Amino acid sequence: MISMASAEARTPGYDGSPSGERRILLIEDSEVLSRRLVDLLSEPGRVAVAAHAATQAEAMSRLQEDLYDVLVVDIELSEGNGVAVIRQARQLYPPDTQPLIVVLTNYASDFVRDHCFAAGADYFLDKMRDISLLKAIVADGQSKWSPPRTSH
Repeated sequence: MISMASAEARTPGYDGSPSGERRILLIEDSEVLSRRLVDLLSEPGRVAVAAHAATQAEAMSRLQEDLYDVLVVDIELSEGNGVAVIRQARQLYPPDTQPLIVVLTNYASDFVRDHCFAAGADYFLDKMRDISLLKAIVADGQSKWSPPRTSH
């Protein structure tokens, strides 16, 4: 169940990492899935999982410490929830540095999807059906409705 937020909800992605790599904050409480996602998403010189958080508190701390191009967010964390992290990220980042936010969840209902988009998610992916699409979405870094990124 891949879904994208409407054009009105999109914000331009942060594309300012000095190395040129797209920097990901991975928010996932499963160690096994986290390792799998790091392997799937990492592409030296292009995409790097720069930080990981397993709880809402860890994710909030990482957001305070650094800027990320992409947040990959699990909704149901062992401590806390990803929706609060999405809201916090949208409040913390200035308009010109908003990250792409991709929800990756086992709770792929219409209600949860709508709740995530209302909080500020750009994409909503079902872990069981859509994980293969994640790499392309993260590498592209924006939805088709986003303004084009500028080169630095």
